[in-house]
Amino acid sequence: MRLEDGLLQLQVTVKRAAKTVYRVIHSARANAAHNHGLDPDKLIVEEAFVGKGLYLKRLSYHDKGRCGVMVRPRCRLTVVVREATAEEEAKIAKLRVSNYKKLTRKERQLMPHRLIEVSPRWARKRKEEAGTTA
Repeated sequence: MRLEDGLLQLQVTVKRAAKTVYRVIHSARANAAHNHGLDPDKLIVEEAFVGKGLYLKRLSYHDKGRCGVMVRPRCRLTVVVREATAEEEAKIAKLRVSNYKKLTRKERQLMPHRLIEVSPRWARKRKEEAGTTA
């Protein structure tokens, strides 16, 4: 995946970890450009993985004057980037064009309007239960 595409996806993602992953990938792009002299526009994400980090140890107080150790594990996110070759860039460009054509085909079809529920089904009480308890 191109690095720019990944950053764009992370900007619109509403997950909690998206901000952290965005910062790590942005830092990897800056490090590759500054430290290794790579072109930031040609970078792709080769791999990204999560490993063990430090453990934060805190006291948790119990009854009768006792205490225990509360362990809060952390993680370490590693992102490896590299410059794309000319063949890979051509392949990515071809995929982007074909995906755009597929998207426009779908947009041409008339899609019926679907109502998206605000509250999930499992959160509602059944009509029978609501009638008997009231």
